[in-house]
Amino acid sequence: MIENKPALNASDDVWYEYADDCCLYFNSKLSHFLVEGFGYKPRWVNQTLGVGLTSTIKAYTMKYDLYLRLFPRPETGWPRETLVLARISFKEERKGHGRRLLTLITGLAPEIGYKHIAIECANENSSAFGRRFGLQPMEDRETNWIGSVVDVQRALGQSF
Repeated sequence: MIENKPALNASDDVWYEYADDCCLYFNSKLSHFLVEGFGYKPRWVNQTLGVGLTSTIKAYTMKYDLYLRLFPRPETGWPRETLVLARISFKEERKGHGRRLLTLITGLAPEIGYKHIAIECANENSSAFGRRFGLQPMEDRETNWIGSVVDVQRALGQSF
């Protein structure tokens, strides 16, 4: 079970601990998503899925390459309560994998506590993906996209 989310003005150490706990929880949910969506055995998915040193989740196989960050430090330019998609790539494009991933992400948001979803250093394809699902380019960094969880849910056609 995830502890209560810290106050926005809590120390970085408190946020690191919370974010690491959230990454472990998110990791378990992502593992199930990847097994169901890509036909790998759980053993294989869990070998390629890991939690990094700085509240990150990495998943890589021939079919996908994902790198996510939870609750970045404010000086990075992201709001604290953000899940950042630092890398999102699927070998088979236009098959609904990104939509299903966003459905998972928005579904976990209330439990984990992030309020924003972002794409970092977006190329043309990921910018189009972000736009389609309710994200907007950041004014000061046009290759970075951000939107509220509610905006993404709305674009997905989810009720909230």
